[in-house]
Amino acid sequence: MHGQRTQMALAMALLLLALALTACAGETPTATPTPTKTPTPVAVAQAPTDTPTPPPPTPTPEPPTPTPTPEATPTPDATPTPEPPTPTPTPVASLRPTDDDINVRKGPGTGYGKIGQVTRADNLAVLGKSADGAWYKVCCINSQEGWIAAQFAQLSGDVAAVPVVEAPPLTGDNQADAPAAAAPGSTGGSGIGIVYIGNVVPPVDNPPPGKYFGLCGLRVNRPVRETPPPREVLTGSTNPLTGLPIDPARLQQGRIFMVRYGNEPAIRAYYGISQPDMVFEELMDNLNTTRFTTLWLGADAPQIGPVRSFRNTTIQLAQMFDAPVFSSGAVGPNQVFAYAAGIEDIDERCWSGPFYNNPAGGGYQNRVLTTSDNLRRFLEANGLLTGVRIKPFTFSETPPAGGQPASRVVIPYINRGFYEVEWRYDPATGRYARFSGSQRTPLIDANNGQQVTASNVVIMEVKHDRTDLLVLGSYTIHTYLVGREGPATVIRDGVAIQGRWRVPNKWSGMELVDAAGNPIPLKPGNTWFQIVPPNYGVTIVG
Repeated sequence: MHGQRTQMALAMALLLLALALTACAGETPTATPTPTKTPTPVAVAQAPTDTPTPPPPTPTPEPPTPTPTPEATPTPDATPTPEPPTPTPTPVASLRPTDDDINVRKGPGTGYGKIGQVTRADNLAVLGKSADGAWYKVCCINSQEGWIAAQFAQLSGDVAAVPVVEAPPLTGDNQADAPAAAAPGSTGGSGIGIVYIGNVVPPVDNPPPGKYFGLCGLRVNRPVRETPPPREVLTGSTNPLTGLPIDPARLQQGRIFMVRYGNEPAIRAYYGISQPDMVFEELMDNLNTTRFTTLWLGADAPQIGPVRSFRNTTIQLAQMFDAPVFSSGAVGPNQVFAYAAGIEDIDERCWSGPFYNNPAGGGYQNRVLTTSDNLRRFLEANGLLTGVRIKPFTFSETPPAGGQPASRVVIPYINRGFYEVEWRYDPATGRYARFSGSQRTPLIDANNGQQVTASNVVIMEVKHDRTDLLVLGSYTIHTYLVGREGPATVIRDGVAIQGRWRVPNKWSGMELVDAAGNPIPLKPGNTWFQIVPPNYGVTIVG
């Protein structure tokens, strides 16, 4: 059995060998392929050629979030050209009035209302003339164009080229005069009312400790005295009243002080009146006189005066500027008010040390004089040089934009023959010179013989009331400064800037601001403040 298997295996092996040999000698038969899975095709790189291979494409970024497309505004066929404003004629001539107090009207005729007056000192630009040549249109009075009768006009320049301009139609508005000063004691345009003071503040038993000033004839039963709040003493080397350099010691160990000047026809000479850092001129009794309250810090004068009594306005100024007041002759009620207000009232009748009598005499109006050295020595000896603690004014050499031309300013204080004030601008010096009265008399400092000038003139419109307090037969005036504000015009460098004055509270100082509340800078130098009732008829000539 085993042999048979062996034989069969041998025969099979021989058969396979024979088949293999046959295959080597002839064509290979096509074998039937065994089914397999189809492989995944693999990319084969092509051979490089001479044509450069372009760079791979830049990946396309993700599209941004679509922004809503606004609705298209239809484009008009043609953009209309706006109508140009009517140009103001270029002045080709100038005009000087041939007399003083010449009316300037709202139109060419006496049927038009007045906007102010001009004098021989004015030089006005001529903008046109009426059809009949009887009136000239000029610029500017109180920032307005106006008309002057040809019979009062002297022209220069290219007179033949002055154009004819159309007269404005007569209306109720331009037939009315601009506001003018109210008569004494009236309740007209200036809004003057009456405030009743009645009995003076009742005295109480509270004499303060230490040395104090005011009410020198009353040693007991003094009224309650106001105490200023703590305030920082100023540092640096800039005068807060003038913007000019100052010895730092005058800020740290000095003091602003006030001197009250008289101002009336009987006064023979004004000593030192050109020197104060600031001057406030105010209406007084019955609104028919004025006086000066002068502020001194950086300035000095060998003689000051004549020194006179103070009123309600001075008391408020002393609070605002934290300043002792040197005066002579205040009536009892005003002494009480000053004492209660917390200010140092150094009256010549009570403290004669810093004062002396005028050797030239001249009655009570001229009697009392002093010097800046005398006053500072007195303050130092009595412990009153406690440092300057006010809020400084803002100063700039350049005036703010938007001002109107102001070459002349007239303040028509009542009793205009003596008290009317005029300031004239001198471009050569950049300062305003002061004149007064119907004769336009220069105000002269008797110390140096020079006319008073100012870097700034500020018109302050302040509410005025008449009181029932009599002084020498006249009713005193009450003004409203502390805690109040009102219109102000800052005049400097030949321009007038409209704004407001404001005194936020007692001891806070005073601010001059524009409509947005930004400070209006004064020109470095001295300033005169002209305090007037509202709508007082002040004239500003361009």
